[in-house]
Amino acid sequence: MNTRAEPGRFARWTRGLLWSETVHRFFSASIPAMPDCPADAEIRPATPEDASHIAVAFPHVPLEQRLAAGDLCWLAWVGGRLAHQTWTSTTRAFIPQVEYERRLAPDEVYVYDCVTVPDWRGHGLYPATVVLAARRHLALGKSRAVLGVLSDNGPSLRGVAKAGFTPEFDHVFRACLGLHWQREIRLDRRTA
Repeated sequence: MNTRAEPGRFARWTRGLLWSETVHRFFSASIPAMPDCPADAEIRPATPEDASHIAVAFPHVPLEQRLAAGDLCWLAWVGGRLAHQTWTSTTRAFIPQVEYERRLAPDEVYVYDCVTVPDWRGHGLYPATVVLAARRHLALGKSRAVLGVLSDNGPSLRGVAKAGFTPEFDHVFRACLGLHWQREIRLDRRTA
């Protein structure tokens, strides 16, 4: 039996309107040590011919802007249907929703905006695509992959663990009455 009182209507209203908190857990992995994560899909880099498919499946993606910045898109196809996308950047880690940005070390690749179409969730496309995308960056001199996941996103947390990532820090973003605070909290890898 749940004895914890649910927040009142006023508390729920003020949380979304007056203040909020978002926590992204950041992970890293040695690319050569990443485990094989097989999936029954064709996983490959996006081509210009894929733009219309990406626009339909993932309408939030500013494709041309990201490609112009040098980021790469990796797609998983199942039965001729676009089922997953993953993006990589070799210049910065950036989460626009919480105003977070950090330059990457010369040996790092940042993995972001990993989205699986609802019909294909739970089929291992996320870790398989992340591992393939990271390994393709070895030839570019990258030996570490980094990514951030919302701390309450259980499926993504399980996916990054399957792909061999370990937690490094939490990025905490707080907003209250139009003011913003953010900080990084280093994690003890043994307890994270």
